[in-house]
Amino acid sequence: MMANRMDKWLHHAFSSGCETGSDYDAFQREARADLRKQAKAAGFALHKFLPGHYEFSAVLRDETTGEFVYVAISDVRFCSSEWYHHVLYRTMAHDKDWTGGYNCWCSWSEIGEALSKMRMRRCG
Repeated sequence: MMANRMDKWLHHAFSSGCETGSDYDAFQREARADLRKQAKAAGFALHKFLPGHYEFSAVLRDETTGEFVYVAISDVRFCSSEWYHHVLYRTMAHDKDWTGGYNCWCSWSEIGEALSKMRMRRCG
């Protein structure tokens, strides 16, 4: 499973404050790299990575069709494993479509599989 490197962050008690702590910065770097790997394996590229305050979102682009998908995790400081077990993803009409299609959810380790299934439904 590709996402094993992220398992170490499950139940981590992240620092908190007006600026993100070094633990969150390290987590975000690893999550971005892992998301890029999972996306690539499913035929998507990381189009944009949007860091937030203890949360992030990303826009992925299907390398064949050019269609976009939005992916986001919630604030990692609350419900310590929510970010891992409840990843939001949905289709986008374009790379700035923040309302997009229907909200879908998967675990972090299932992002690649969810993207592949979404791609198969689109290309049917």
